[in-house]
Amino acid sequence: MIKHTPANLYNYYYVERKHEQQDLFQLLSKRYPITTVLYPGSFVHVTPSFVFSEVDYVDSDQQAKAFFHDPLHYEFVSRHKTYASQPKITFHAADYRQDWNKQHKRFDLLISQFAGFVWQHCKPYLRVGGLLLVNDSHGDASIASLDHDCELVAVITHADGKWRLSETNLESYFVPKSSKQVITTEYITRIQRGAAYKQTADNYIFKRIE
Repeated sequence: MIKHTPANLYNYYYVERKHEQQDLFQLLSKRYPITTVLYPGSFVHVTPSFVFSEVDYVDSDQQAKAFFHDPLHYEFVSRHKTYASQPKITFHAADYRQDWNKQHKRFDLLISQFAGFVWQHCKPYLRVGGLLLVNDSHGDASIASLDHDCELVAVITHADGKWRLSETNLESYFVPKSSKQVITTEYITRIQRGAAYKQTADNYIFKRIE
């Protein structure tokens, strides 16, 4: 039985399963000027707050609500943060697919990790010039690759326990394996996963240009 303290809940879901990804967020922090972060479908994955001082989390899960309601979550983050200022953590107990916030074009980074079509619903919150960190587990990276309002600026791969970021040869990504395959937003939405591409990465970084 898990003791539902913030630290134990976080450790159970992320430390024990080796899915903290702090080094991934540190890689982004070193490469790009990121201050404000939005994480829809976050559950209790507060690792971004270890690296970035201002993070908004959005989730309708009851355990997530209890986690962020407990003031010990703030102490937990404060013990692990890597910056001098105090963390600013805002939790929105909401379904990110709904219009839960009017602060459009505010965030520097939008995180989409295993939470569905985050880009489709949360694009308005990312400022022009802001970044989307996204994987293709549910097809969200594929959706972003089809959007003319953003462009692929980097890919991130994970090997030998280390994340690596590349900003070269980006044209080789999101190329269908079959020359006969026509990939559309409607197709990805229907199959709810990434399409079959010649080359893939673990994560992709898109920049909003419009």
